[in-house]
Amino acid sequence: MDEVTDVWIALNLAQRSIYRTINSVLKGAGFPPLRWYDVLWELDRAKDGLRPFELEKKLIFEQSNLSRLLRRIIDEGLIEEFAYPNDGRGKVLKITKSGHSVRKKMWKIYGPLIDEHVGEIAKNSDPASFAATLMSLVNGG
Repeated sequence: MDEVTDVWIALNLAQRSIYRTINSVLKGAGFPPLRWYDVLWELDRAKDGLRPFELEKKLIFEQSNLSRLLRRIIDEGLIEEFAYPNDGRGKVLKITKSGHSVRKKMWKIYGPLIDEHVGEIAKNSDPASFAATLMSLVNGG
């Protein structure tokens, strides 16, 4: 049981440390926060856009104040908000060309940093199996 607790603690501390490091490097390069990348990435993958509640389910960070975050990204012209076709009160979010461009530029920094900080797991284990095991926890076991 102690080993399981050790893994839990290590996962959380490592995630927090790596996230702070990547966020700091992106900021130093003049890019928006890492949370913005996650929003842009999910909207880039969803060619028809996503409703805010759909986006919220896909994000890898805690979604507190998501509506404020989305408003800032919209105000920067990186995503657009449209009325949902079958629900006048509902909204659909789509990435703009500018948002796509910013996301790709951010990835040039973010991607290598992931490799640098998480690459050791790939060298010392089966990364696909490790990821699948973790995702099974996310998806309800």
